[in-house]
Parts: sequence; structure tokens; C-alpha cells
Amino acid sequence: MGLFDKLSRTLPGARRQVPDAVTVAQDPQTVFAPVAGSVVALDAVADPAFAQGMLGRGVGIKAEGDVAFAPVSGTVVADVKTKHALLIRAECGAEVLLHVGLDSVRLRGAGFRTYVRKGDDVRAGQPVMSFDRSLMAERGLDDTVVVTVTNSDAFAAVEPVCAGEVAAGSELLRCER
Repeated sequence: MGLFDKLSRTLPGARRQVPDAVTVAQDPQTVFAPVAGSVVALDAVADPAFAQGMLGRGVGIKAEGDVAFAPVSGTVVADVKTKHALLIRAECGAEVLLHVGLDSVRLRGAGFRTYVRKGDDVRAGQPVMSFDRSLMAERGLDDTVVVTVTNSDAFAAVEPVCAGEVAAGSELLRCER
């Protein structure tokens, strides 16, 4: 680690490096895990809007890390001021919501850092945001990462393809036309 690297990690407001990408298969019909952790069925997520499928079909993940990677290749079509969520339109037409934490909007962006913004093209596995899980715990917030396909009705099926533990970049959901 050089002097500049050391300074950029310690100075307040210093620009930090973007984390390395994770390797994914680049299958346009697949939504990949944005984080490593334990998969939670959507109806077991402790937020009624997600649990009732109001924001599409998908899953939650109890994250182990603090970096979220793009779950699909496509274009960021929405970001939020509070940096806790992104909507990415995948190459297959799926609109994939990546939402970090439940009620995390209350943090007003504290503890979040985004690496992309609306209009950016992303590749599955590319880092798109980082988040401070310890800050969420300190504030009594659930740090579950939720991934849904908000336009699920445009597909014949949007189904989880894994359960239990997942690695970032592993297959998570399959979108079938």
C-alpha cells in the first residue's frame, strides 16, 4: 500500500477506491446475488411492502459484507437521494430493485456510498454501493438486502434458484418469459 492509498483511507472526505467486481456468468435471464449471506424468503422479510410482494417477486439476503454488487447487467434507471436503493433495467427487460436495509431511509444517506447513478450502464458483479451494517445495527435497523423484480408480471415466472447461503455473484433469481 502506497502513501496515497494510506492517506485516502484515513483523511476525512478522502476519495476511496471502488471495491473489485465479483465474477458472474453474465446470463441475461438471471438475477445474481448482490451480497453474500443467508437467503430469506420474501414473505419472511420484516417489511410488509416487500413481504406481500407489492414491489415484485424476489428474496431477501441477510448480508455478511458491506458492499453490494450489481445483480444484473443493464442501466440504472433510478437512484435515491438516501443512497440505499437502486433500480436497474436489465438487458432482458427485468426492472430489478436493489434495496439495502429495512427502513434504512431513516439514515438519510449516512453510512451509504454509491458508485453508480441514474443513467449509468452496469455489468452484473460490478460494485454499485457500500453500506455500514454496524451503523444500521446501532440504529436498530434490519440490514436485510432485498432484491425484487418490480415488473414481475411481465414474465411468465420469476423464481428463486437457491436457498441457504449464497456468495455475491451467485445465481439468485431466474426470469422466464
